[in-house]
Amino acid sequence: GVTRLDGALARVEAAALGLLVLAMTGVTLAQVAARYLFGTPLIWSEEAARYLFVWVSMIGAALAVHRGGHYALTALEERLPAAARRVARAVAFVVSAAFLLILFVTGINETRQAHLQDAATLPFRMSLPYAALPVGAALMLAHLLLRAMRR
Repeated sequence: GVTRLDGALARVEAAALGLLVLAMTGVTLAQVAARYLFGTPLIWSEEAARYLFVWVSMIGAALAVHRGGHYALTALEERLPAAARRVARAVAFVVSAAFLLILFVTGINETRQAHLQDAATLPFRMSLPYAALPVGAALMLAHLLLRAMRR
């Protein structure tokens, strides 16, 4: 049930990350080749690599939530008695969930606003790179909630 859903979501994220990193590497390699082999830099490659990096960061952060890879004060938590440890975990969950919910809502608003602007050198609206914020926040929130349901 919940564990399988969390794992399936993580597999989709890992596949997306692989494709995004491959695209980012290809764009960067093309930029280097164009500049040094042909003497003509690609005007769009730096912008494309930057937007790909934003997507990699947000999806990677979601995958890190799934794997429990984000920074935590476990040394402090381990020193607490069991009851206080449960309270600390609950507080951390609520604060994290609230932050991600705020990031999600703010990201949607910013993405809507960015849709009014074109990318500088690429043929799409700025809502495409900005969409990484609400998508990443939603994925992180999903993993956080699914992890809480497993416990």
